[in-house]
Amino acid sequence: MKTILAALFAALLVTGCAWTVKPGSDPVVVHAEQFAKEATATLDDFIKFVDRNPGVGKDVLAARELAATSGPVYIREVRKATKAYKASRTDADRTIVQQRIATLQQLLTMVREQVGKK
Repeated sequence: MKTILAALFAALLVTGCAWTVKPGSDPVVVHAEQFAKEATATLDDFIKFVDRNPGVGKDVLAARELAATSGPVYIREVRKATKAYKASRTDADRTIVQQRIATLQQLLTMVREQVGKK
């Protein structure tokens, strides 16, 4: 079961670099919007999976709690920063978007590591 859960997060972290940016689109916006969308779906699926499988260990339950409490906050921060960047297109706002994405990636990594504990 832990292998399945870890694969969910690994897939998101790997595919985060594979999104297609259409000509004329801003890659920062595309990456931020797609990453927020995929992170939301992955965390929601993870939480539902844990809720349907009451026999999971305490490390998985801790990861579920982390995903449920911090995930929405970090995703909201990515979306808020993306909106500000779309309005300004400044280097400073681009940096903030990239920082928020990195923070969300760290959360996903932390959840994956909790799931992978022996």
